[in-house]
Amino acid sequence: MNNNQLRHSSHSWGVKRRDGGMLLKKEIEGNRIILRRGAVGNDRDGTPLLINGKGEAYRVNDTAISLWNMCNGITFDDLLLEVLRISSGDEDDVKKSLEQMIRQFHKISMIEVKEMK
Repeated sequence: MNNNQLRHSSHSWGVKRRDGGMLLKKEIEGNRIILRRGAVGNDRDGTPLLINGKGEAYRVNDTAISLWNMCNGITFDDLLLEVLRISSGDEDDVKKSLEQMIRQFHKISMIEVKEMK
């Protein structure tokens, strides 16, 4: 199992950043839905894990788990509205952080982005 270290961003959402294979902004915005893939688990010490379909586990924090759970067929715009509703952050900062997190989830195969029908 591949355990990556927790990465804290300014919003404390964190999967360790990995380069390459990023979704483009146009691929997550607009008429597309975000669907979660994989599962949630816990490490031996109780740290939350996101586990993709290949069995690769990523150490994350509770905020990342909450965000991943929100990816249940929601559009990026609706996800942004939900996060803004519970956040005290600046809208532009929250949007940038959310875009980055969605790209990271996609990179580690924890979400799928599909065209809405």
